[in-house]
Amino acid sequence: MNRTYSQPTAYTPAYPQASRRRAPSKSSRRVAPWLLLGAAIAAGLTVVLMVVGVIAAVVLAPDRIPAGVQVAEVSVGGKTVEAAASALESSLSDRSITALDGDRRWMLSYGDLGVSLDVAATLAAAREAGAGDNVEPILTIDLTQAQTGLVTLSDQVNIAAVPGDTPQIGRAMEIPVILDRLRQDLAGELADGVLELNMIEVAPPASEPVVEYTGATTTHVVESGQELALIAREYGVSMDDIVQMNAITNPDLLYVGQELTIPAAGPYVPAQAPAAPTNRGKAIVVSTSDQRIYAFENGQLVRTHLVSTGRAQTPTVLGDYAVYVKYVADDMSGPDYFLPQVPYVMYFYSGYAVHGTYWHNSFGRPMSHGCVNLPVAEAEWFFNWAEVGTPVRVV
Repeated sequence: MNRTYSQPTAYTPAYPQASRRRAPSKSSRRVAPWLLLGAAIAAGLTVVLMVVGVIAAVVLAPDRIPAGVQVAEVSVGGKTVEAAASALESSLSDRSITALDGDRRWMLSYGDLGVSLDVAATLAAAREAGAGDNVEPILTIDLTQAQTGLVTLSDQVNIAAVPGDTPQIGRAMEIPVILDRLRQDLAGELADGVLELNMIEVAPPASEPVVEYTGATTTHVVESGQELALIAREYGVSMDDIVQMNAITNPDLLYVGQELTIPAAGPYVPAQAPAAPTNRGKAIVVSTSDQRIYAFENGQLVRTHLVSTGRAQTPTVLGDYAVYVKYVADDMSGPDYFLPQVPYVMYFYSGYAVHGTYWHNSFGRPMSHGCVNLPVAEAEWFFNWAEVGTPVRVV
């Protein structure tokens, strides 16, 4: 078999040539992902730290009142809250007002009236004020302290009514009405630094009785606000006889604690007392004409004392009633008066009550807004003696 062989071509091994690399340009370089993540985290931390810094600056910086703000003419603008509080307390602590009765005047401090500054509320209002605003101080009042202050002032303000041939009309502070004004609009009443006093004109006691003295005497210790004419009426004697017996040169000048010799054996008991409403059990009679209260037990008189019933504008109700509730102390109010913690209250009809009274000592003449006023010690006796249901007759 014939075979034909082709001439083999020469084999030349292929050796790869080294490839030439071109250096990449800067724009074509790739950044590692972890570097990008690190940069993002760093930027985020920077923002967070900036925000935290701003918040810290706001929180830690002193809280200041807007510029130019005043409270009751006290400059607090630009001050920190603490500095403003100190300035207000220092300025208002010794602030005073003028109490007026016509052309007569007396000075009272805020403390005398139980008035104090509500610092927190006032500064809250100052912080919300605009620059240059004048903020009214927010005040509070302790009405019990206010009453005490007014009672103390009444010793100087009240003018005793003088009986006799040339009688003199007296004047007395109407403390319940003043308290009600302060309760309802404290800021308004004190805004101008003046407190107008409500006053009552009081008539002299009725003509003095003609008395035959037995020679017996008793001692009376003068209490705050008492008048010689009413002391004489309490014992049923002549004021002139008390004056002579005690060598008094000026009947209008008594002092608390003064001991007076009274030409009588004890407090006056009228010979013609009103009749008891019942002959069984306990009963109370109030005489608006005599300004007296009477306690009866089984038809017998066991105690009597001067009272103050309602004035002509606010008379005490007349008729037959009964004690329906008793309170050792009670806040009492009406259309234009307020009295805190009145002692030994016995309500006998609606808001009418027999109760203790410490804001005046003019027992023996009408002084009230309709209730039956008694000295506190006498009111306590009646309170402890009478039960709920005890009949009360007002004539």
